[in-house]
Amino acid sequence: MAGNLKLQPAVDFLASYGLVLITITVALVAVGALALQQPRTPSCIAPPGFNCNFIAISTSGVLTAKMSQALGTQITINGVGCANQQNYTYDTPLYGNVNVNSMTTFYPAPLSETGHYPPGNVFYSGSYYVFYVYCYAQGGNIATGSLGRQFSGFLWLNYTIGSYGSQTQKIATFTAEYS
Repeated sequence: MAGNLKLQPAVDFLASYGLVLITITVALVAVGALALQQPRTPSCIAPPGFNCNFIAISTSGVLTAKMSQALGTQITINGVGCANQQNYTYDTPLYGNVNVNSMTTFYPAPLSETGHYPPGNVFYSGSYYVFYVYCYAQGGNIATGSLGRQFSGFLWLNYTIGSYGSQTQKIATFTAEYS
C-alpha cells in the first residue's frame, strides 16, 4: 500500500501535463490544417514600364492577364507568349506562342477568346490590356491542370514602338492557381 501512495503523485503529474500536451498538439495540428486550406494569392512581378493588375489561369491552360503599361508611348502588339520555361538566352519562351518564337503555327491563340487576339492591336501608355493566351509546359503541351494546383511561368510580349522595330520582352513572372 505504501508503494502505491508514492506513485500517485507521478500518475497525477502525467495525467495533468499529458492532457495539456495532447490539447496543445491537437490545437497545433488544427491550425496547421487550416493554414494549408487557405487560398494562395497569385503573385506577379513586372519589369519597369509594365504592371500586373490581374492574373489567373484556367484548368484548360488559358492565362488571363490584365496588364498596364507606362512606357510613355503607345505600342503595337505583335504577339504574346506564356510558358513555364525560358529559352536558353532568357529572351523568349522555350515553348509557345504567336509571334514570340519561330514556331508560331504550332501555338494557336485560345479559340474561345478570338476577340482578344492581340497581334496588330494598340496598347496605350497609361491604360491596360487584357491578354488571353495558352500557357505551355515541357514538350510544347498546353499547361492544363487541376483546380487548386499552382502554375509558375512567364509572360512575354512582342511589340513595336513607332518605327523602332519590334522587340520581345518578358513582361511578367507569375504564379497562379488553376481555377
